[in-house]
Amino acid sequence: MTFTAALIAFGLLTMVMLMIEIFFTYATQGFGYGFSANRNTALDYSPLALRIKRAYQNQIESAAYGVPVLAAAAITGLQGSGAELAALLFVIGRVAFAGLYYSGIPFIRVPAFGMGTLSILYIAYALATAAPM
Repeated sequence: MTFTAALIAFGLLTMVMLMIEIFFTYATQGFGYGFSANRNTALDYSPLALRIKRAYQNQIESAAYGVPVLAAAAITGLQGSGAELAALLFVIGRVAFAGLYYSGIPFIRVPAFGMGTLSILYIAYALATAAPM
């Protein structure tokens, strides 16, 4: 997977996760909730609602380290099948992490998170050790 394709896939995953959160909120809180300026801040969220919110928050936090590394690899024209495989594994890891987070099964999402994070570390290492162009 090219680095540009990985950035696009990551962005699409983020948008899908945002839409899931919005639609779930509308489904559980009512359509008027989204248009109300005086929202009840003392809402009790269901366990699924909390997992959806936390999964999206984690996705946003992973953008802080994933997007700059992928963008740098795309801009510099980093070559190598290992780095491109790592970009694919990053996207697969993030998709798996989101799905596993939604499922609510404890600790099973850790390998998916690790796969995504280690993939970005590998790309960062490849960038740092690449010969200057």
